[in-house]
Amino acid sequence: MNKSKYEKIYELLEDITDIGPVAKTFGIHPGIAYTILSQKTVSKVKLNFGNLKRSGPAQLEQWNKGKTILDMSNAKKIPATLMASLILKELDIPKKMAFNSPARLKNKRLSQEIIEALDKDHFFSPRAHDLQLEKGRLGEEIISRWLKAHKIDFLTEEQLREQNMTKTPDFLLPEPITIDDMRISWIESKAMFGDEQEHKHYTKKQLSHYEQMSGCGLVVHWYGFLDTLESNGHILKCYLFFEEFEKEVTELLNFGVHQ
Repeated sequence: MNKSKYEKIYELLEDITDIGPVAKTFGIHPGIAYTILSQKTVSKVKLNFGNLKRSGPAQLEQWNKGKTILDMSNAKKIPATLMASLILKELDIPKKMAFNSPARLKNKRLSQEIIEALDKDHFFSPRAHDLQLEKGRLGEEIISRWLKAHKIDFLTEEQLREQNMTKTPDFLLPEPITIDDMRISWIESKAMFGDEQEHKHYTKKQLSHYEQMSGCGLVVHWYGFLDTLESNGHILKCYLFFEEFEKEVTELLNFGVHQ
């Protein structure tokens, strides 16, 4: 995706209700719009959550005056799960217990508001976390099936960890393959959109290590990527590369999308 188009999409995506209209306007799959919004939300939270955490006592005061967790999260434009976390911390209630079993909370108002917060939060709730893990699994499953269909031997991340390897790609190829005139020795699956911030982060954290150990590789950003990304020691592909698995790819793109 060219950067100009991406920036327009990024600017227009503010809420879950924007996904359908934005996807239609720009001719992209709703799953791509959803993913860009998710990453935008996470980026904004990382930037501002430090200040919000310090305002915990003030947030509790507002809640004690009758404001709901959802109203407060909307006012601050942060995910409801994070506002719930702040209130729970100020009340000295373990977050894990409250999120896993909100109905067990003695304070019935708090119990109901926690349930509503988790239900309305599409990006930071435990359910959202589980959905993201499942997207990752679906992406890896498609790559595994593609490798098997093309009779390409591979070792999975789990198999590599059994060999005491610490920095492990999702798939290591004992015999390199050629894609776009580049010899590929490993494949990494990312259930995300490859923007500059995310790609830079993962290049430093993971990809550069794979390149040092095993040479060039393939990075699959399932929901697309910016065409300005630098990829010196690897090549980039998205869902379009796996068109022979159209049914499985469609399932991945549609998975967990709220419009």
